[in-house]
Amino acid sequence: MTSRQIVDDDWHRCFIALVPDAATRDALAMMPVGTAARRVGAEQLHMTLAFLGTVPPRQGARLAAQLATVVAPLAPQRAEPVQYWPSVSHPRLVVVPFALGAGLGEIEARVRALVASLGLPIDEHRPFRPHITLARFARSARPTASAEPGRHAPAQSEGTAAGIGFAPACAPPDPATLPVTPRFDTLTLYSSTLARHGARYRALASVAVPPA
Repeated sequence: MTSRQIVDDDWHRCFIALVPDAATRDALAMMPVGTAARRVGAEQLHMTLAFLGTVPPRQGARLAAQLATVVAPLAPQRAEPVQYWPSVSHPRLVVVPFALGAGLGEIEARVRALVASLGLPIDEHRPFRPHITLARFARSARPTASAEPGRHAPAQSEGTAAGIGFAPACAPPDPATLPVTPRFDTLTLYSSTLARHGARYRALASVAVPPA
């Protein structure tokens, strides 16, 4: 287990996440997100398992110390094609969803059980939808068809002005798929700080996740 020197101000907007290994992270960083979206930095890519919010420092320290107790070998995962969430016509995120299986559900349940056993707050209003966020749209942005991952703008002859129009479903019509078998090698307790260009994440404690 690794940890950094933690001070009281670190315990804001905390969450626990799986972190992809280097090969998966590099592949995710190369996935198409569209010109209108702002990428998440490669070093910040993660899959959130539990969002805690503000944590009392003493309980947070106990959580960091016990993080290793929920770790178990984790098999390679199955990534699904890139999507816009919540929809193509009103997007907020560009994500790579993951199938809920091969140990993801189990480790998420163990994490939440540990959090509950320590009496820590947890966001119960977010059902677990395993995914990694690649990019975010500004609130004022409406992506054109040419901005969708894996989609080209329609030609003028198609009866629509170039770059205008939307797919009817969440998945782009030519969705991009992660070119590697995704693996996660670290379970990390993070805090986040809101900044002008998006949240910045700081690792407070981290434990290795062995391969299955």
